Amino acid sequence: MKAMIVGALAIAALSSPAAAAETIYYGSRVGMEVTVTSKSGIGGQSAVIRAAHTRENAKKFCLEYAQTDSEKCVRDELAVPLSNQITANCKTGAFTTFYGLRRKFEGLNKPSDQMFAKYKIIDVASGKKLDGTEASNYPVDITQFIALCPGLAIPE
Repeated sequence: MKAMIVGALAIAALSSPAAAAETIYYGSRVGMEVTVTSKSGIGGQSAVIRAAHTRENAKKFCLEYAQTDSEKCVRDELAVPLSNQITANCKTGAFTTFYGLRRKFEGLNKPSDQMFAKYKIIDVASGKKLDGTEASNYPVDITQFIALCPGLAIPE
């Protein structure tokens, strides 16, 4: 009897929405998500989240953002060049995005800049601070950093 109850609970847990695959955004539009396949070193100096851009992810983008169920949309979305992982050194704040961009988290912005971006993130290639807009990809980048280094920043 006990085994049947444990089995029933396991089936219920696997079929619940909470058991759905974890996703993380790579872009600012609805459905621009990849499916997390593994995590290691979260919160440490070698944090890694590996992910796959699945057909289901592409289909969700096509249906919810592009508002089409065409196979061409799915193929085009799957062709978007993305890295299969993001990484961070939570001690130094250095991290990478799914687009392969190198960023550096530098903590809270000065109060006068917090209206646009609570945290200071630097694009390593240009040395420029992200301005907090979707055009700079700040909302997505801070989310990826928080996933890699929880506790260093609070979701906005």
